[in-house]
Amino acid sequence: MIQDTPPTMPTLPADLLARMQKIRQDFLAGLPDRLTQIRQAAEALEGLDGDDATAARADLSRHAHSLAGSGATFGLPDLSVAARVLEGVINRPGAIAPSVLRAAIDGLERTIAGAAPLAPAVDTLPTAPTLSSEGPYRSVYLMQADGAGAEDLADILAAYGYKLTAFPDGDALAAAVADAAPEAIILDVNPHGMIPNATQMTDGKGRKIPTLALSSATGFAARLAAARAGCDAYVVKPPDANALVDHLDRLTERDPDQPLRILIVDDDATLGAYYEMALRSAGMQTRLVTDPLQAVEALYDHNADLMVTDLIMPQCTGFELASVLRQYDGLLALPIVFLTADLDAETHRSAVRTGVDAYLTKPVDLGDLAETVRARARRARQLKALMVRDGLTGAYNHPMIQDLLATEVARAQRDGTDLSFAMLDIDHFKKVNDRYGHGAGDRVIKGLSRLLQQRLRRSDMIGRYGGEEFAVLMPQTKAQDAAERLNLLRQQFSEIPYVHGDTQFQVTFSGGVVGLKPGLDAKALNLTADAALYRAKNAGRNRIELG
Repeated sequence: MIQDTPPTMPTLPADLLARMQKIRQDFLAGLPDRLTQIRQAAEALEGLDGDDATAARADLSRHAHSLAGSGATFGLPDLSVAARVLEGVINRPGAIAPSVLRAAIDGLERTIAGAAPLAPAVDTLPTAPTLSSEGPYRSVYLMQADGAGAEDLADILAAYGYKLTAFPDGDALAAAVADAAPEAIILDVNPHGMIPNATQMTDGKGRKIPTLALSSATGFAARLAAARAGCDAYVVKPPDANALVDHLDRLTERDPDQPLRILIVDDDATLGAYYEMALRSAGMQTRLVTDPLQAVEALYDHNADLMVTDLIMPQCTGFELASVLRQYDGLLALPIVFLTADLDAETHRSAVRTGVDAYLTKPVDLGDLAETVRARARRARQLKALMVRDGLTGAYNHPMIQDLLATEVARAQRDGTDLSFAMLDIDHFKKVNDRYGHGAGDRVIKGLSRLLQQRLRRSDMIGRYGGEEFAVLMPQTKAQDAAERLNLLRQQFSEIPYVHGDTQFQVTFSGGVVGLKPGLDAKALNLTADAALYRAKNAGRNRIELG
């Protein structure tokens, strides 16, 4: 088996590399001006006392602190060291001896002159997750000695967006992984015969490929053996389609359909642009604000999922900014990531007390920045989704799908574009609950929701209307096209087996589809689709009717 190795970051594309190098060059070119600002601030400090001296000293400290954080970020660790020495002189209790201050500034100047030409080039950045080469399908490999049921399993998984390829043994599987790694691996084996860590297979970037064990063994010992072998999930044969796809969905989780939206607040425009480029290369949408007083407006305007902010800024500190944001109900739960050159424990404790979600010390590793921001922003988006999505299926809840219907009708009427709306209902659902129990009924509801979410377009909107009923909004789609697409999904859904004990059963659904016509509003569109669904039920069920 292939050994697990640490992930690596690929070389940057030429255009992105050029932009990153331009940011670095701008930083280097601006160092003489920043040194001049430091000398001017030091001169302004001389002869002052009282509050004026305190303010001038704070301004000088801020300049030194900024260089201490940005120097190593741009490949100049000696610059950061010299700036920290200067910052230490400024922040030392008591009066500052002018000769000591001048010596520290002279040392900074010598470091800038000697270190700038030696700064290394930027050649790596975190990258956005890439989709499978199979396009809308996620590639899954199956190792199964006898191949029994592999074709049926492939048909089931295909309905949920997975392309299954079967291999008879470990050697064939390893060779295929080396040639083109899948997004997940299913091992149909006896877990008791598996060697510890035997399933640690990796892709071309050194990342472990998620592995699922498929076995008829049900006991704890079998699951323990699979876990020790490195399996990430375990499914008992014959596999329930929902259980299997649940695990595959979790193991092959991709970034949200819509890019994460990040606001960066940093008074150093060059450093902020550097962070901005790193997050953009990781697939996020960013906006940079250099004045923290504009942060609230920018957060709402950008609809940000998270804010990254510097700690030491002239207009207000990061702590003060965070405190102000927490006064707004809409920003109370906004994740905040602090970036700072401060290393002391008290600063860290202050960040925690302010309600900051993460605290990264400069120089910031760009990979750490991207992963920290992605994890916090994704979690925040998931928590926000709980307010508008159905807990069982993940589809929009009834109030939200009604709001989206009104919004999309208004948009289509304004832009003169097509819009289709469908109402779907699972056939004989009460019989499923009565015969197999409500747990089985929930699996059927979840199965239909998953099929709709994975096989329809990202622009389509799926809502659980109530019970076993779903609503589907399909922007820029004619009613006939929508009906044909939903009819294909109807056929696929009817072929999916559900398991209850030793029994397998299948379920169908009916649907009514209507296109937006002149004179129809959201309510009329809803009623027309519902009437078409009623006709489909009366015509024998398991069919799609046009309204």
